[in-house]
Amino acid sequence: MEHAQSNTKVAGVDVGKHRLDAAVHGLAEPTQVANDRAGCSELIGWLKAREVGRVGLEATGGYERGVRAALEAAGFEVVVHQPLEVRLYAKLKRRRAKNDKLDAALIAAATAQVEAVKAAQDPRLAELAERLTAYEQITDMVARLKTFLEHATLKDIAADVRRQIAALTRLKAKLAGQVVAAIKAHRDLLARVRLLLSLPGVGPIVAATLVVRMPELGALRRGQAASLLGGAPFDRDSGQWKGLRFISGGRSRPRRMLYLAALQAKRCDPSLKAFAEQLLKRGKPAKLAIVAVMRKLIEAANLVLGRGQPWVKHIPA
Repeated sequence: MEHAQSNTKVAGVDVGKHRLDAAVHGLAEPTQVANDRAGCSELIGWLKAREVGRVGLEATGGYERGVRAALEAAGFEVVVHQPLEVRLYAKLKRRRAKNDKLDAALIAAATAQVEAVKAAQDPRLAELAERLTAYEQITDMVARLKTFLEHATLKDIAADVRRQIAALTRLKAKLAGQVVAAIKAHRDLLARVRLLLSLPGVGPIVAATLVVRMPELGALRRGQAASLLGGAPFDRDSGQWKGLRFISGGRSRPRRMLYLAALQAKRCDPSLKAFAEQLLKRGKPAKLAIVAVMRKLIEAANLVLGRGQPWVKHIPA
């Protein structure tokens, strides 16, 4: 892997709403282009002229999607960093100055340290992910409006809020239907969803979320799926001090959905119910038991997708 890194030129792109700042790792000649189709084309030509093979981007709430798609279509390896990753790398290197050009160079330097690059994003999953994001955000909006409604005392305001809730609920159902219909149109995605639906507590939206947001499932080793999800406990020990274990990082959107599935599975599946009850009897907190069930579910999801066989329920003796 070190050999591959030494022979691959790396660039970083700081993505803004209206412009893109790019820098090649080790070279002091940044560039700036517009964040549109013409700008992406200009950026690709600039990168190819400098024989860049890998490009790092920072996730910016969606502004990076078009850039990523254009770069991958042009044959570049693309690494999308979470903002926290870049900030922590800056602290590690003691870099306090900040502007768009410096950020591009920083992203390039962080990308040069990446040991593994993900496969190019499936454009079908990118569209589905956007619809799922809308579904999730509308779900949050409905929940906030319902909370507000509990404290509304004026009848006209309450009526307006109820109408908004009804409209958003219809839109939420429409988006869910669109996601399911889009998956049914692709035989490979539909096969993966059907396998996941065999798991206890997993419904259509949870299955769709795992297929779209965790495409690596089925190709991971034991324990990797839970770690990727952010459901694996990490040690917090130092010397004689033994700390509590906490889950951390991972992919928050599928983790949130799978947590809901774990709540259902803990109630309806005899084996998982018995497992959770054993944890509670040992004095473990209720939330820890749910997370443990969630961890079993994600590992089971990786297993059924890897084997291509549906889950077989186990009833405890």
